[in-house]
Amino acid sequence: MDPSKVNNEIAEKVRFHLSKDELERQMRNIHEQGSSLDGRNRASGSGISGGSNSLNGLPRPESWTFESVGGYYLPNEDVAKMSLPRQEQLLMRELIYAFSGVPSSHIKPDIQVDRIAEMSAVDVAKVRFRLDDVFNGALRALANDMLPLIGYYISLQSFIEETNMTPKCGRTRLALATAFGDQMQEYYDLQSKLETDLQEKRLNLKDLVRQVRPWLSTLKVFSCMACTSRRKLTGAQLLTLLEQFSREQKANEPDLKERVFKILASVTRVYMKIVQLWTQKGVLYDTQHEFFVEDTERPNAMSSTLLAPEKCCHAYWAQRYRLHPDRLPVFLLPQAKEVFHAGKYLNILRQCNVTMKLLQQPLSYTPGETGHVDIIKSSYELPAGKLLEILVKKHNLPQHIRNLRSIFLLQQEGFAETLLDKCQEQLKCNVDRLIPENLQTLLLETLQQSNDSLKDMLRCQLKDCDVATQLEKRNIEKNEGDKETSSEEDSPETLNLCGYESLALRYEAKWPLSFVLYPELLEQLQILQRVLLFLHYVKRHLTVLWQTPSEGTGLKLTHRSKDLRQRMLMSMLNMEHHITLDIAEPRWQSLISSVDKATSIDEVLNKLEISVDESLRLGLLSSASTFVRALFTLGQVCLNFCGFVESPPGGRSSQEFEQGISEYEIEFDSFMGSILELVEELAKSNSSDERESCKQLLQRLQEFCKAPKVE
Repeated sequence: MDPSKVNNEIAEKVRFHLSKDELERQMRNIHEQGSSLDGRNRASGSGISGGSNSLNGLPRPESWTFESVGGYYLPNEDVAKMSLPRQEQLLMRELIYAFSGVPSSHIKPDIQVDRIAEMSAVDVAKVRFRLDDVFNGALRALANDMLPLIGYYISLQSFIEETNMTPKCGRTRLALATAFGDQMQEYYDLQSKLETDLQEKRLNLKDLVRQVRPWLSTLKVFSCMACTSRRKLTGAQLLTLLEQFSREQKANEPDLKERVFKILASVTRVYMKIVQLWTQKGVLYDTQHEFFVEDTERPNAMSSTLLAPEKCCHAYWAQRYRLHPDRLPVFLLPQAKEVFHAGKYLNILRQCNVTMKLLQQPLSYTPGETGHVDIIKSSYELPAGKLLEILVKKHNLPQHIRNLRSIFLLQQEGFAETLLDKCQEQLKCNVDRLIPENLQTLLLETLQQSNDSLKDMLRCQLKDCDVATQLEKRNIEKNEGDKETSSEEDSPETLNLCGYESLALRYEAKWPLSFVLYPELLEQLQILQRVLLFLHYVKRHLTVLWQTPSEGTGLKLTHRSKDLRQRMLMSMLNMEHHITLDIAEPRWQSLISSVDKATSIDEVLNKLEISVDESLRLGLLSSASTFVRALFTLGQVCLNFCGFVESPPGGRSSQEFEQGISEYEIEFDSFMGSILELVEELAKSNSSDERESCKQLLQRLQEFCKAPKVE
């Protein structure tokens, strides 16, 4: 029998894990065959023929040691008795297997292997693997630098396997494990190549280290990414961490930087597909709740736009979609509003039965590039511009905004005077005696002189509280959202309001105009309208005393009453001019100009909200309802004065009349002084624009108060 064939068979046998008895029996057979060339087959199936020279390639019996591995005994040679080339071959084999996560008898960590996968990235980097000291010093020095690769590989591979085996782990984490697997394929190919080269005697230790070294930094970063991803993170938080890793990569390691970029691009693909479907189709498909927009309309994953007509309003669309900032990756933070509004406006357009050609562009994120920004911007501009076009061309939005200025700011010529004249008798009555239908009829008669085709949208309304209370309620609802509590506490059982305090105008905007002209916005305008109408009402009564002496005979008795009446009239007029000319009018002129130039619905909506808010906040100093309450109290003093001078003299002497005028003068100056002090105080504590508004108001009112002027 051929001795070389015997050697090959024996070499194949010792590669398997054998029990101790079997291994000892094989060793006895080997030595018996070496001393006798009878060629008989043994129970193990191995035969041998030839002289003892055929065994020169096998290790000597005294060089074998036995080590238990999983209940089996693995044969190991005594490295100290090996030649240097054989040590190098053995070390390369041990390294190749260790780099693949296979336990080695000559390379061991300082801790239990099972604990490595549970350690943090920092701790994994600290794990030290050691070579047996029996290896040659030069070989150990060459291999030691590569040993940390073992811990990195174990940590990374355990993350990949655990993620793939864990149900409902999240699409983003699963995509990360897949991306790691794709990147590691080159590493697996390298391991296979090294093993092949080793078997074919075409590999030395120096060449092995050279080929493996580039993977040391790569697997270190991958291991750190995997350990960080083990925490309980949302998909967006995981993407944010990966994006941070990509920014931290150094330019002097282009290969590693490119690998991290590829992983991030691959992992973000799942999230960006949700973004693409939402921004370009208005469809929300998020079965695992990873997207930062949530549709509250239906519990299933697909967003629905099949709505009943009565549901369509600003409040519905404001509440339908819930935002989750923790589900928004940091690289999409600058485009968050555009992403949200793009899908929202597409659904609003569907509800308006608008057909349009939708954008169809693949959306992906690549670190360092801005391609996704341009696509998201285009996805937003298309529905935002189309919605504005529908409201402007089909529903005449600019004319509606002009109507709000004319009606609620009382800028339509003759409107306020005509309305007050027609409603004169009703406005004097207590509100509980008034019939809204009668007031609506008088309003329609007033509007008949107008050529506005949209005048039918205006309605009369009787409020159950004064303006200051309405303003307080609004502030409470805005800050706390406690509508029911404030309504129950502030609404009196018996209404003590007169018609001129309760009369309000309401603008009924239908869908889709109600998306822009929504009730909360119109209520702010209504508060302004109630104040301005009250000032007009007081100003009208003071003017009547001048124009119709028969109704104000007291004016002829003394110049003192005339002077007081003039100061009252000018104070009411200047308060009105402050609200309209100083505050509201410049902002509404800018608003009307902006509507004509706007390219998206958000430009109009934001400008309208800012204009209304500033008109109310700066005109009425709405942050402190005390000013509005003081304003109405001052107006009531003026009305009482009118009633006093209009009353028939009867048995009243000139001295008594003068005494009455003096009392009203003192009362008026006292309230004017209180208002000036309040405005001065507000000017110290509020924002810069409110301080400027207070300064303008002080300049208008100081000359009409005989009390010491406020500096």
